[in-house]
Amino acid sequence: MTKTKHIVIIGGGFCGTMTATNLIRGAKGPLKITVVNSGAPFNLGVAYNTYSATHLLNVAAGNMSVFPEDMMHFTNWVKSKDEYSEFETDLLSKTFLPRNLFGKYVQSVWESTLASMSNHIEFSLVDDYVSDLELAENNTVKVTLKSGEPLTADYAVLATGNSLPRNPQIANMDYYKSSTYYRNPWTVESVTKLNPDDDVLIVGNGLTMVDTVIGLIEHGFKNKIYSVSTNGFGVLAHRHFGLSYTGLVKELENRYELQRLVSIVNKHIKKVRKLGVSAGPVIDSLRPYSHKIWQAFTLEEKKQFINRFRYMWGVARHRLPVFIYDIIENLRLEGQLIVHQGKLVDIIEKGNQVHVTFHNAKTHTNETLIVQRVINCTGPETSIYKTLNPLLRQLADRGILSADPLELGVNTDISTYNIIDNKGKKLPQIFTLGTNLKGSLWETIAVPELRVQCKEVSNVLLKVCEETK
Repeated sequence: MTKTKHIVIIGGGFCGTMTATNLIRGAKGPLKITVVNSGAPFNLGVAYNTYSATHLLNVAAGNMSVFPEDMMHFTNWVKSKDEYSEFETDLLSKTFLPRNLFGKYVQSVWESTLASMSNHIEFSLVDDYVSDLELAENNTVKVTLKSGEPLTADYAVLATGNSLPRNPQIANMDYYKSSTYYRNPWTVESVTKLNPDDDVLIVGNGLTMVDTVIGLIEHGFKNKIYSVSTNGFGVLAHRHFGLSYTGLVKELENRYELQRLVSIVNKHIKKVRKLGVSAGPVIDSLRPYSHKIWQAFTLEEKKQFINRFRYMWGVARHRLPVFIYDIIENLRLEGQLIVHQGKLVDIIEKGNQVHVTFHNAKTHTNETLIVQRVINCTGPETSIYKTLNPLLRQLADRGILSADPLELGVNTDISTYNIIDNKGKKLPQIFTLGTNLKGSLWETIAVPELRVQCKEVSNVLLKVCEETK
């Protein structure tokens, strides 16, 4: 009798949800799927289960389908809703819609997948944490839950999502134990229950900072919001959305040496600026090739990119909807949002106040801000040696996981999504995707990349299940 293969997916965010969805939709024979997710049912992660209706997608609806083979799937789903039915499909496809709406869409896809699931699929959703994972006999994987219950599977998928940000280095590291410090900027608690008379500091100045500022304003905060980051104010708007540009890609001719790439990009940015067009369309034209480019770089070129061009690329690539950008700009003009370029030196609590010393990069002096709360918006930690995810840390300590050469994520064979252990051996029973692939792919946080990974991982799994049954 043929044994039914068992796949355990660890994590119920976007990647976990869509990997399970693709497995269920693609399975031709018996298959057992278990998803382990604390807080079941699926929570879709913080990105699409946000506390604010004003947190918008940074990718237009026309490129947010969860199915790479059906690019209009999300737009058509939105169009079917009463509140959007009056709008033309083409207009909706070019709109930056609420992230919560996208979360409802993914939930709808999941519910319809379950409703049409074949009876040869056995699915279960376990509300728990995975505390350990190890390779067992007969090429199986033993998954231990926090509750103590063990699961034995043929394959495991690490869909662990984003880790909390790293604590910035300061003299008084004990400060980070304080109740005035919010390491998780994605919860509503970080922007509520504030004293109306005292100020707030945000560390970092990217898209998470913008979301946090929007959250503070929505909850009625009227005092000053300070932001300190090493690069100062660095958010741009989608000024020329929908404008396509092909000249850059044609000139590259599939040659991706870093210095040559930088030179050609700068040339084309200067070219379009003669027409009053920003760099946005030039940078956007590289998006379909970002994985190829990153993988073509030598290790030295990757290091050089991170040291010299990482910030500029992030600003140009991760732009805001104009509506949100204008809110942020108005807050800056009105003096409520004050952004400093600098580096934290120390943070000390004095009574009900928090004294933050930072080195101002423009004045070259140390300055002090007095606030009531510090919110960390520096971005998710990607190093498996520094992450707060206990499972990833434990697997790394035991050598089951290894870091990529830049310690940006998990060392992985991108052709199969199998992890590679600390001895350089590919483990055919364990797969990963999403943020864990940052060192391998660089761009691996947005739906246009993640939906492809979910589809490809599920295809690989279905193939190996069929070959080994």
